[in-house]
Amino acid sequence: MQTTKQFLYGIVIGILGIVLFSSKAVMVKLAYNFQVDAISILLLRMLFSFPIYLVIAYVYRHQNKDVKIKNSDYAWVVFFGFIGYYLASYFDFVGLTYIKASLERIILFLYPTMVLLLISCF
Repeated sequence: MQTTKQFLYGIVIGILGIVLFSSKAVMVKLAYNFQVDAISILLLRMLFSFPIYLVIAYVYRHQNKDVKIKNSDYAWVVFFGFIGYYLASYFDFVGLTYIKASLERIILFLYPTMVLLLISCF
């Protein structure tokens, strides 16, 4: 009984995540109607998400005491956070000025499939 409840809970959370992730592009396109640029929208997105990341970091700060984090690890986290989160989001938002939100979401959702196909070819 508990496994079925957990499974259904996972399905609901997954669907909610997909809906919210997909609606992000629509919200950005709506914000562009108010003459807002990509940097301003990205700043608001990061300001809203920062407290959530702080809570997650606080809750899991002592999760695994066997792992020793070096100072250079923090530099890599900042670097990959900049490349993987900031630049990817920035290019995503700027791309929305040129294409429809539906096309952008299709490209974003098909990206993992395209990567798998390219990996299988090589």
